[in-house]
Amino acid sequence: MKLRNILLLGVVATIVTLGQTPVVVDGGVLNGASFAKQANGLGAPVAMGSLVSIFGTNLATTLAVADSVPFSTSLGGVSVSFGGKAAPLQTVIPGALSQLNVQIPFDVLPAGQSSGDVPVVVTVNGVASAPKPVSIVTAAPGVFSIPAGAGYGVLIFADTDGVAKIAAPVNANIGYPTAPIARGSNCFFYATGLGPLTPPLKEGAVDLTTLHSAVTPTVLVGGITARVDFAGAAPQFPGVYQINIGIPQNAPTGDSVTLQVRSADGSVTSSTSVVISVK
Repeated sequence: MKLRNILLLGVVATIVTLGQTPVVVDGGVLNGASFAKQANGLGAPVAMGSLVSIFGTNLATTLAVADSVPFSTSLGGVSVSFGGKAAPLQTVIPGALSQLNVQIPFDVLPAGQSSGDVPVVVTVNGVASAPKPVSIVTAAPGVFSIPAGAGYGVLIFADTDGVAKIAAPVNANIGYPTAPIARGSNCFFYATGLGPLTPPLKEGAVDLTTLHSAVTPTVLVGGITARVDFAGAAPQFPGVYQINIGIPQNAPTGDSVTLQVRSADGSVTSSTSVVISVK
């Protein structure tokens, strides 16, 4: 599953002028999966260790995508810091409204602190943006979907024909094989913002030899609590979490069944805008 392609879906890149001052728009640091916003239209708090999208003007001069891991803290002439700590970059996308996909450092807050505001600064070819405050919390889950933010969740299962598919209508036309998932089936999906990992994993990196688990969240399928078999670092995607679940036998059916993640402490629940198809 090419998650990198999912993050780039629908984005049209245009080149901006070299030397212009980068500007992060107010509230322009969003959960990289859900693009969650507050009622005032500004970005909702984001979690340490999560993948985020930063929006603004003149944030990149050329399209660049990290082609190896660990991710570098410099990509396409762009670097990003949160509270003075360098962040690994996954994608930089120029345009009238530029977009950067980066991972927030796990240690962005002082030891023992679970929330707070830190400044984000974007530097492009040596020119730095003015710092903008970003609200950081321990966990702020968001589920990856197609299209991003509001669409069919990237929930993957092995169909009866042996083909891995996304749980969406057969005619969903989202660029990947799709089919409704049956109640009781085992599956997994991708999210971000679940918080710290055990054992710790350096941001920007992956570990193919050790399972790095997150504090187990609650997963709701159509409002029904699902069995969670694993929640932790996705083995190939820095900043992304994989959650393995079983679809509840009493889950609602249809093509618009909500898929939500609630933080382990119950304080934050992901948007109802992500759905799956259940039969």
